[in-house]
Amino acid sequence: MAKKQFLYENVYNDLKQKIECGDLKPGDKLAVEEDMIAHYGVSAITVKKALNLLAEEHRIRRIRGKGSFVMEYPEVGRIEVEEKAVLPEKSEIPQTGEPVLGVIFEHISSSYGLQIMYELEQQARKAGYHLYPCFSYGNRELETQAIRYLRGIGAKGMFVMPCHGSYYNTEILRLVIDGYPTVLIDKKLDGISLDSVRTDNVQSMSRLVRYFAETGKKKIGFITVEETGTSSLGERNEGFYQGISEYGMTPVGKCSLPYITYDNPVEARGEIYRKQIAEYIERYSKELEGIVCGEYSVAMETEAVLEAKALKGRIEVCCMDENHIGSGQYKLTHIRQDEQKIAQCAMERMLDKLIGNTGEEKDYLIPGIFMEKIASEKE
Repeated sequence: MAKKQFLYENVYNDLKQKIECGDLKPGDKLAVEEDMIAHYGVSAITVKKALNLLAEEHRIRRIRGKGSFVMEYPEVGRIEVEEKAVLPEKSEIPQTGEPVLGVIFEHISSSYGLQIMYELEQQARKAGYHLYPCFSYGNRELETQAIRYLRGIGAKGMFVMPCHGSYYNTEILRLVIDGYPTVLIDKKLDGISLDSVRTDNVQSMSRLVRYFAETGKKKIGFITVEETGTSSLGERNEGFYQGISEYGMTPVGKCSLPYITYDNPVEARGEIYRKQIAEYIERYSKELEGIVCGEYSVAMETEAVLEAKALKGRIEVCCMDENHIGSGQYKLTHIRQDEQKIAQCAMERMLDKLIGNTGEEKDYLIPGIFMEKIASEKE
Protein backbone atom coordinates (compact mmCIF):
# COMPACT_ATOMS: atom_id res chain seq x y z
CA MET A 1 0.00 0.00 0.00
CA ALA A 2 1.31 3.38 -1.01
CA LYS A 3 2.11 5.78 1.81
CA LYS A 4 -0.65 8.33 2.32
CA GLN A 5 0.42 11.77 1.15
CA PHE A 6 -0.66 14.52 3.53
CA LEU A 7 -1.59 17.93 2.15
CA TYR A 8 1.25 19.71 3.92
CA GLU A 9 3.69 17.28 2.26
CA ASN A 10 2.44 18.37 -1.15
CA VAL A 11 3.21 21.99 -0.31
CA TYR A 12 6.51 21.08 1.34
CA ASN A 13 7.69 18.89 -1.57
CA ASP A 14 6.76 21.50 -4.18
CA LEU A 15 8.65 24.29 -2.40
CA LYS A 16 11.58 21.99 -1.63
CA GLN A 17 11.87 21.03 -5.31
CA LYS A 18 11.79 24.67 -6.40
CA ILE A 19 14.58 25.48 -3.95
CA GLU A 20 16.75 22.52 -4.99
CA CYS A 21 16.37 23.10 -8.72
CA GLY A 22 17.08 26.81 -8.37
CA ASP A 23 13.66 28.23 -9.22
CA LEU A 24 13.85 29.74 -5.74
CA LYS A 25 17.33 31.04 -4.97
CA PRO A 26 19.02 31.96 -1.65
CA GLY A 27 17.60 35.28 -0.50
CA ASP A 28 14.37 34.98 -2.51
CA LYS A 29 11.20 35.77 -0.62
CA LEU A 30 8.44 33.17 -0.77
CA ALA A 31 4.87 34.12 -1.63
CA VAL A 32 2.82 35.37 1.31
CA GLU A 33 0.83 32.69 3.11
CA GLU A 34 -2.54 33.97 1.82
CA ASP A 35 -1.34 33.50 -1.77
CA MET A 36 -0.04 30.01 -0.99
CA ILE A 37 -3.42 29.06 0.52
CA ALA A 38 -5.14 30.09 -2.71
CA HIS A 39 -2.47 28.56 -4.99
CA TYR A 40 -2.40 25.13 -3.32
CA GLY A 41 -6.07 25.09 -2.28
CA VAL A 42 -5.23 24.22 1.34
CA SER A 43 -5.80 25.67 4.80
CA ALA A 44 -3.61 28.17 6.65
CA ILE A 45 -2.60 25.42 9.09
CA THR A 46 -1.38 23.23 6.22
CA VAL A 47 0.75 26.02 4.77
CA LYS A 48 2.23 26.87 8.17
CA LYS A 49 3.12 23.23 8.80
CA ALA A 50 4.92 22.97 5.45
CA LEU A 51 6.82 26.22 6.08
CA ASN A 52 7.78 25.16 9.59
CA LEU A 53 9.19 21.91 8.23
CA LEU A 54 11.27 23.78 5.64
CA ALA A 55 12.49 26.15 8.37
CA GLU A 56 13.50 23.25 10.63
CA GLU A 57 15.64 21.92 7.77
CA HIS A 58 17.19 25.39 7.34
CA ARG A 59 15.89 25.63 3.77
CA ILE A 60 14.01 28.82 4.59
CA ARG A 61 14.09 31.43 7.35
CA ARG A 62 10.84 32.82 8.69
CA ILE A 63 11.01 36.39 9.98
CA ARG A 64 8.01 37.73 11.84
CA GLY A 65 6.39 40.63 10.02
CA LYS A 66 8.61 40.21 6.94
CA GLY A 67 7.89 36.75 5.51
CA SER A 68 9.82 33.60 4.59
CA PHE A 69 13.15 33.67 2.75
CA VAL A 70 15.23 30.98 1.08
CA MET A 71 18.45 30.15 2.92
CA GLU A 72 21.71 28.86 1.56
CA TYR A 73 21.04 25.21 2.34
CA PRO A 74 23.90 23.89 4.54
CA GLU A 75 25.91 21.02 3.06
CA VAL A 76 25.91 19.23 6.40
CA GLY A 77 22.19 18.57 5.97
CA ARG A 78 22.82 16.43 2.90
CA ILE A 79 25.13 14.04 4.74
CA GLU A 80 22.12 12.39 6.35
CA VAL A 81 20.54 11.47 3.01
CA GLU A 82 23.50 10.89 0.70
CA GLU A 83 25.53 7.79 1.51
CA LYS A 84 28.43 8.90 -0.68
CA ALA A 85 28.66 12.40 0.73
CA VAL A 86 32.12 13.47 1.83
CA LEU A 87 32.30 14.74 5.39
CA PRO A 88 33.67 18.28 5.64
CA GLU A 89 36.74 19.14 7.68
CA LYS A 90 35.96 19.89 11.34
CA SER A 91 37.25 23.43 10.85
CA GLU A 92 34.72 24.07 8.11
CA ILE A 93 31.41 23.22 9.78
CA PRO A 94 30.69 23.26 13.53
CA GLN A 95 29.47 20.00 15.02
CA THR A 96 25.96 21.37 15.64
CA GLY A 97 25.23 21.33 11.92
CA GLU A 98 23.45 24.67 12.27
CA PRO A 99 24.58 27.73 10.31
CA VAL A 100 26.81 29.83 12.55
CA LEU A 101 26.80 33.52 13.47
CA GLY A 102 29.94 34.73 15.21
CA VAL A 103 30.26 37.43 17.85
CA ILE A 104 33.51 38.95 19.09
CA PHE A 105 33.29 40.71 22.45
CA GLU A 106 36.02 42.96 23.73
CA HIS A 107 34.87 41.87 27.18
CA ILE A 108 31.64 41.19 29.06
CA SER A 109 30.67 41.43 32.72
CA SER A 110 27.60 41.53 34.93
CA SER A 111 27.60 45.33 34.54
CA TYR A 112 27.69 45.33 30.75
CA GLY A 113 27.73 42.81 27.94
CA LEU A 114 26.36 39.69 29.60
CA GLN A 115 22.75 40.46 28.71
CA ILE A 116 23.77 41.32 25.14
CA MET A 117 25.31 37.86 24.77
CA TYR A 118 22.26 36.12 26.24
CA GLU A 119 19.84 38.05 24.02
CA LEU A 120 21.92 37.54 20.87
CA GLU A 121 22.04 33.80 21.56
CA GLN A 122 18.27 33.58 22.04
CA GLN A 123 17.57 35.62 18.91
CA ALA A 124 20.05 33.55 16.88
CA ARG A 125 18.47 30.29 18.02
CA LYS A 126 15.00 31.49 17.07
CA ALA A 127 16.28 32.34 13.59
CA GLY A 128 17.87 28.89 13.15
CA TYR A 129 21.49 29.83 13.87
CA HIS A 130 24.12 28.81 16.37
CA LEU A 131 25.89 31.75 18.05
CA TYR A 132 29.64 31.27 18.42
CA PRO A 133 31.23 33.76 20.89
CA CYS A 134 34.87 34.85 20.90
CA PHE A 135 36.73 37.40 23.05
CA SER A 136 39.51 39.86 22.25
CA TYR A 137 40.06 41.24 25.77
CA GLY A 138 40.93 44.54 24.14
CA ASN A 139 43.84 42.92 22.31
CA ARG A 140 44.01 43.74 18.58
CA GLU A 141 45.90 40.55 17.72
CA LEU A 142 43.28 38.37 19.44
CA GLU A 143 40.55 40.29 17.63
CA THR A 144 42.26 39.56 14.29
CA GLN A 145 42.60 35.86 15.14
CA ALA A 146 38.92 35.67 16.11
CA ILE A 147 37.75 37.27 12.86
CA ARG A 148 39.85 34.89 10.78
CA TYR A 149 38.72 31.88 12.82
CA LEU A 150 35.02 32.68 12.49
CA ARG A 151 35.36 33.13 8.75
CA GLY A 152 37.37 29.92 8.57
CA ILE A 153 34.61 27.83 10.17
CA GLY A 154 32.08 29.25 7.71
CA ALA A 155 30.22 31.72 9.94
CA LYS A 156 27.53 33.39 7.83
CA GLY A 157 27.89 36.74 9.58
CA MET A 158 29.63 38.42 12.47
CA PHE A 159 28.93 40.86 15.30
CA VAL A 160 32.01 42.75 16.49
CA MET A 161 32.56 44.84 19.62
CA PRO A 162 35.74 46.58 18.37
CA CYS A 163 38.81 46.99 20.54
CA HIS A 164 39.68 50.40 21.93
CA GLY A 165 42.31 52.10 19.82
CA SER A 166 43.25 55.04 17.65
CA TYR A 167 43.45 52.98 14.44
CA TYR A 168 41.23 50.39 12.79
CA ASN A 169 41.88 46.69 12.55
CA THR A 170 42.65 45.83 8.93
CA GLU A 171 40.66 42.61 9.32
CA ILE A 172 37.53 44.70 9.95
CA LEU A 173 38.32 46.73 6.83
CA ARG A 174 38.60 43.45 4.92
CA LEU A 175 35.12 42.47 6.09
CA VAL A 176 33.81 45.68 4.53
CA ILE A 177 35.70 45.16 1.27
CA ASP A 178 34.49 41.56 0.99
CA GLY A 179 30.88 42.54 1.68
CA TYR A 180 30.83 40.14 4.62
CA PRO A 181 27.68 40.54 6.78
CA THR A 182 28.96 42.48 9.80
CA VAL A 183 27.33 44.55 12.54
CA LEU A 184 29.32 46.54 15.10
CA ILE A 185 28.17 46.60 18.72
CA ASP A 186 28.98 49.23 21.36
CA LYS A 187 31.15 51.40 19.11
CA LYS A 188 31.20 52.91 15.65
CA LEU A 189 34.19 53.29 13.36
CA ASP A 190 34.14 56.69 11.65
CA GLY A 191 34.56 56.50 7.91
CA ILE A 192 33.84 52.76 7.80
CA SER A 193 30.64 51.67 6.06
CA LEU A 194 29.25 49.28 8.66
CA ASP A 195 26.07 49.21 10.69
CA SER A 196 26.71 50.00 14.36
CA VAL A 197 24.33 49.58 17.29
CA ARG A 198 25.22 51.27 20.56
CA THR A 199 24.08 53.41 23.46
CA ASP A 200 23.51 57.13 23.00
CA ASN A 201 26.48 58.08 25.17
CA VAL A 202 26.09 61.84 24.79
CA GLN A 203 22.49 61.75 26.02
CA SER A 204 23.40 59.35 28.81
CA MET A 205 26.22 61.38 30.31
CA SER A 206 24.26 64.61 30.04
CA ARG A 207 21.45 62.93 32.01
CA LEU A 208 23.85 62.07 34.84
CA VAL A 209 24.97 65.69 35.06
CA ARG A 210 21.32 66.72 35.13
CA TYR A 211 20.79 64.40 38.11
CA PHE A 212 23.38 66.33 40.11
CA ALA A 213 21.80 69.62 39.05
CA GLU A 214 18.41 68.41 40.27
CA THR A 215 19.86 67.38 43.64
CA GLY A 216 21.54 70.75 44.18
CA LYS A 217 25.13 69.69 43.51
CA LYS A 218 26.96 72.19 41.29
CA LYS A 219 30.67 71.36 41.49
CA ILE A 220 31.12 68.13 39.58
CA GLY A 221 34.20 66.08 38.75
CA PHE A 222 34.75 63.71 35.86
CA ILE A 223 36.79 60.49 35.97
CA THR A 224 37.12 58.48 32.80
CA VAL A 225 39.47 56.31 30.76
CA GLU A 226 41.57 58.01 28.09
CA GLU A 227 39.81 58.05 24.74
CA THR A 228 42.51 56.55 22.46
CA GLY A 229 40.28 57.31 19.47
CA THR A 230 37.37 55.24 20.79
CA SER A 231 33.94 56.62 19.85
CA SER A 232 32.10 55.67 23.05
CA LEU A 233 34.63 57.29 25.39
CA GLY A 234 34.85 60.43 23.25
CA GLU A 235 31.07 60.76 23.26
CA ARG A 236 30.86 60.32 27.03
CA ASN A 237 33.34 63.15 27.38
CA GLU A 238 31.22 65.26 25.04
CA GLY A 239 28.03 64.42 26.93
CA PHE A 240 29.53 65.36 30.28
CA TYR A 241 30.59 68.83 29.18
CA GLN A 242 27.36 69.32 27.23
CA GLY A 243 25.45 68.69 30.45
CA ILE A 244 27.77 70.97 32.42
CA SER A 245 27.05 73.79 29.98
CA GLU A 246 23.32 73.12 29.70
CA TYR A 247 22.65 72.97 33.43
CA GLY A 248 24.99 75.75 34.55
CA MET A 249 27.34 73.48 36.49
CA THR A 250 31.00 73.98 37.45
CA PRO A 251 33.44 71.29 36.23
CA VAL A 252 36.08 70.41 38.80
CA GLY A 253 39.09 69.10 36.95
CA LYS A 254 39.20 65.87 35.01
CA CYS A 255 40.93 62.60 35.72
CA SER A 256 41.91 60.56 32.63
CA LEU A 257 43.00 57.04 33.49
CA PRO A 258 45.16 54.97 31.11
CA TYR A 259 43.40 52.34 29.02
CA ILE A 260 44.57 48.89 30.14
CA THR A 261 43.57 45.83 28.13
CA TYR A 262 41.30 43.29 29.78
CA ASP A 263 43.86 40.51 29.49
CA ASN A 264 45.77 42.24 32.31
CA PRO A 265 45.01 41.17 35.90
CA VAL A 266 42.09 43.03 37.47
CA GLU A 267 44.17 43.66 40.60
CA ALA A 268 46.94 45.40 38.65
CA ARG A 269 44.45 47.58 36.79
CA GLY A 270 42.68 48.49 40.03
CA GLU A 271 45.92 49.43 41.76
CA ILE A 272 46.89 51.82 38.96
CA TYR A 273 43.42 53.36 38.88
CA ARG A 274 43.15 53.81 42.65
CA LYS A 275 46.47 55.62 42.83
CA GLN A 276 45.50 58.18 40.18
CA ILE A 277 41.96 58.59 41.52
CA ALA A 278 43.35 59.18 45.02
CA GLU A 279 45.66 61.90 43.70
CA TYR A 280 42.74 63.54 41.90
CA ILE A 281 40.46 63.48 44.95
CA GLU A 282 43.21 64.78 47.23
CA ARG A 283 43.66 67.73 44.90
CA TYR A 284 39.97 68.62 44.56
CA SER A 285 38.28 67.18 47.68
CA LYS A 286 37.41 70.59 49.16
CA GLU A 287 35.51 71.57 45.98
CA LEU A 288 33.92 68.35 44.85
CA GLU A 289 30.23 67.71 45.50
CA GLY A 290 29.76 64.92 42.99
CA ILE A 291 31.73 62.80 40.51
CA VAL A 292 30.57 61.34 37.20
CA CYS A 293 32.50 58.21 36.17
CA GLY A 294 32.60 57.08 32.57
CA GLU A 295 32.68 53.37 33.44
CA TYR A 296 31.38 51.15 36.24
CA SER A 297 34.80 49.73 37.14
CA VAL A 298 36.11 53.29 37.51
CA ALA A 299 33.16 54.16 39.77
CA MET A 300 33.92 51.18 42.03
CA GLU A 301 37.54 52.25 42.44
CA THR A 302 36.39 55.82 43.11
CA GLU A 303 33.96 54.64 45.78
CA ALA A 304 36.77 52.67 47.44
CA VAL A 305 39.02 55.73 47.53
CA LEU A 306 36.27 57.96 48.93
CA GLU A 307 35.49 55.42 51.64
CA ALA A 308 39.16 55.17 52.61
CA LYS A 309 39.33 58.95 52.93
CA ALA A 310 36.02 59.18 54.85
CA LEU A 311 34.50 61.25 52.01
CA LYS A 312 31.90 58.77 50.75
CA GLY A 313 28.98 60.50 52.47
CA ARG A 314 29.89 63.97 51.23
CA ILE A 315 30.90 63.31 47.60
CA GLU A 316 28.39 61.28 45.56
CA VAL A 317 29.38 59.11 42.62
CA CYS A 318 27.26 58.23 39.58
CA CYS A 319 28.31 56.37 36.47
CA MET A 320 27.58 54.47 33.27
CA ASP A 321 26.50 50.88 33.98
CA GLU A 322 26.07 49.02 37.27
CA ASN A 323 25.84 45.48 38.61
CA HIS A 324 22.29 44.20 37.96
CA ILE A 325 22.77 40.55 38.84
CA GLY A 326 19.98 39.86 41.31
CA SER A 327 17.11 42.11 42.31
CA GLY A 328 18.01 45.46 43.87
CA GLN A 329 21.77 44.90 43.63
CA TYR A 330 22.78 48.27 42.26
CA LYS A 331 23.96 50.95 44.68
CA LEU A 332 24.83 53.95 42.50
CA THR A 333 22.73 56.29 40.41
CA HIS A 334 23.66 55.32 36.89
CA ILE A 335 22.68 54.95 33.25
CA ARG A 336 21.81 51.40 32.39
CA GLN A 337 22.53 50.51 28.79
CA ASP A 338 19.52 48.84 27.18
CA GLU A 339 21.35 45.65 26.28
CA GLN A 340 18.23 43.81 25.18
CA LYS A 341 17.35 46.47 22.60
CA ILE A 342 20.97 46.70 21.45
CA ALA A 343 21.05 42.94 20.80
CA GLN A 344 17.62 42.87 19.15
CA CYS A 345 18.46 45.77 16.83
CA ALA A 346 21.84 44.22 15.94
CA MET A 347 20.24 40.84 15.16
CA GLU A 348 17.52 42.46 13.05
CA ARG A 349 20.17 44.19 10.94
CA MET A 350 22.14 40.96 10.62
CA LEU A 351 19.14 38.95 9.43
CA ASP A 352 18.37 41.66 6.89
CA LYS A 353 21.92 41.43 5.56
CA LEU A 354 21.74 37.64 5.32
CA ILE A 355 18.75 37.80 2.99
CA GLY A 356 20.29 40.59 0.91
CA ASN A 357 18.32 43.53 2.35
CA THR A 358 21.42 45.54 3.19
CA GLY A 359 20.14 49.06 2.65
CA GLU A 360 22.14 52.06 3.79
CA GLU A 361 24.59 51.38 6.63
CA LYS A 362 23.44 53.26 9.74
CA ASP A 363 24.51 54.15 13.25
CA TYR A 364 21.72 53.08 15.60
CA LEU A 365 21.73 54.98 18.91
CA ILE A 366 19.81 53.25 21.70
CA PRO A 367 18.74 55.56 24.60
CA GLY A 368 20.20 54.72 28.00
CA ILE A 369 17.92 54.07 30.99
CA PHE A 370 18.33 56.40 33.97
CA MET A 371 18.39 54.49 37.27
CA GLU A 372 18.47 56.42 40.56
CA LYS A 373 20.09 54.50 43.41
CA ILE A 374 17.72 52.61 45.64
CA ALA A 375 16.37 54.48 48.67
CA SER A 376 18.00 52.21 51.24
CA GLU A 377 21.41 53.09 49.84
CA LYS A 378 20.95 56.88 49.82
CA GLU A 379 23.24 58.73 52.17
